[in-house]
Amino acid sequence: MTLSKQTGKKIGIFGLGLTGTSVYSSLITVVKELICYDDSEVNIEKFVKEFGSSHILSIVNEKWKTLDKIVISPGIPHSHQIFQIALENKIPVTSDIELFIEENINSEFIFITGTNGKSTVTALTDHILRKTGLDYHVGGNIGKAVMSLPYHRKGYVFEVSSFQIELLTKINAKISVITNITPDHLDRYKNVEEYAQVKQKILTPNSLKIIGINSNISQNIYHNLKKAYSSKLIPISNSKQIEGGIFCDNNYLYDDIENDKISIALPSLPHLQGFHNKENIAIAYAICKSLSVPSTVIIKALESFKGLEHRMQYIGSYKNINFYNDSKATNISSALASLSAFDNIIWFAGGKFKEESFDELKPILKNVKKAYFFGESKNLFAEFLALVPTSKPEYEICKNLEESFNKAMGYSVQRSEQLNFLLAPACASYDQFKNFEERGMLFIKLVEDIKNKL
Repeated sequence: MTLSKQTGKKIGIFGLGLTGTSVYSSLITVVKELICYDDSEVNIEKFVKEFGSSHILSIVNEKWKTLDKIVISPGIPHSHQIFQIALENKIPVTSDIELFIEENINSEFIFITGTNGKSTVTALTDHILRKTGLDYHVGGNIGKAVMSLPYHRKGYVFEVSSFQIELLTKINAKISVITNITPDHLDRYKNVEEYAQVKQKILTPNSLKIIGINSNISQNIYHNLKKAYSSKLIPISNSKQIEGGIFCDNNYLYDDIENDKISIALPSLPHLQGFHNKENIAIAYAICKSLSVPSTVIIKALESFKGLEHRMQYIGSYKNINFYNDSKATNISSALASLSAFDNIIWFAGGKFKEESFDELKPILKNVKKAYFFGESKNLFAEFLALVPTSKPEYEICKNLEESFNKAMGYSVQRSEQLNFLLAPACASYDQFKNFEERGMLFIKLVEDIKNKL
């Protein structure tokens, strides 16, 4: 599909990864002039191979100062020269999501963000809505590039990161969701308050606002909003029942959205293990119920949800061991949620640490039988455990994930009790991997290699 609302305009695209190339394909036949660039030589080479070089133009060229708008890919820091060029020449900066919204002004938009859980909530919402046959489509920070979605449909469910939210200037959401907010991306933002402020941009006055209150920061956001938007605000909890909201524990979901106080038994959900997934279930339930999906239909659809790769993904079992891949647990709060799901854990952690302290993990270390630390931060983990006075697990320091896994297998197969291998790194992956997906795929391969020996 092409972006007809951009007909006749002069547009620049900065960033030629998946987002930028999808925008290019949608604009090339409708705009008056189109130029593009990327700081990455690899991205430039890939782009030229597919589209040719005629539209590649360095941002030092004067043409970048004469554009009607510049489409910037998420993740480009505001300190980058491209933002200065736009500011000095009064050129609006926009994104693929905003272009898509302009093209689909009669559609309904659901925005889902948060530090943890947003991908699972988005996928779970998509699964339930597809089961009911509702014409909603999913994109953004998950699944397909926004520009590859069908146009002019009933509605769209967009997972949005803080980087994507930064680029949004016109947000007219039907439903806006914050799953939770805990410290993250502090290499990008001055402090957690600035990070939280970006997240809150999606909470527009006319939207139904659904907010997980299990973190202190998002709980404060809820209480501040309650004074002004009590009729358009749904709190979500996995720790206590709350008036006008949804509470979910291991066995029941309690719905008090319309002060009905409905209690619904949950079926067995092997692909939604862990306390944190109860929050995800409750949020998806609130979204779908707000779109008039019956409660019974929502709960039934949960049973067929298979989960997402690398997010508390159950891989299988071998002898006395269950294997779980939560490579997406790239920060302390998400790793804490994973470690809360089981006991007798063989924990694999390490990578590039993004935070200030491991202290939040102390209460949950009792669930860990033994830990294997690898990557850039392996010694930081060891130093942390050395300062924990009691109830701490044994650990080994390893070169990489493969060595960690092999040592753990040697330790575990000699034992009689049931063990849970859990990859929950609490760190970013880019010290030894391209991304968390590559890290998770290696873990899956190591498990499959063991299972194939049967």
